[in-house]
Amino acid sequence: MDPRLQPQTPEVDPMVTTAVMNVRDRFGAEGLRDLMAVAQLELRNVEAAERRLAALAEPAAAEPVDAADTQAWLAYREVDPDPGDDRR
Repeated sequence: MDPRLQPQTPEVDPMVTTAVMNVRDRFGAEGLRDLMAVAQLELRNVEAAERRLAALAEPAAAEPVDAADTQAWLAYREVDPDPGDDRR
């Protein structure tokens, strides 16, 4: 087999091989061309979906915490920053 035509993975799932052979045997070269066209379209759709999912999985950039803001918020809320400290 031409090395350029080798699959990306060394092990091709037998189900994939069987599906391609079935198309070849039933529809010939024209069917294989159709299969490749449909597969390319599906590949683009799946890769786009994977990129969208990856973007959702990336954590949003958190803004740095400013200690002065935190202390001001605690004072505003009248919250004791150390619950074990009863110096109020």
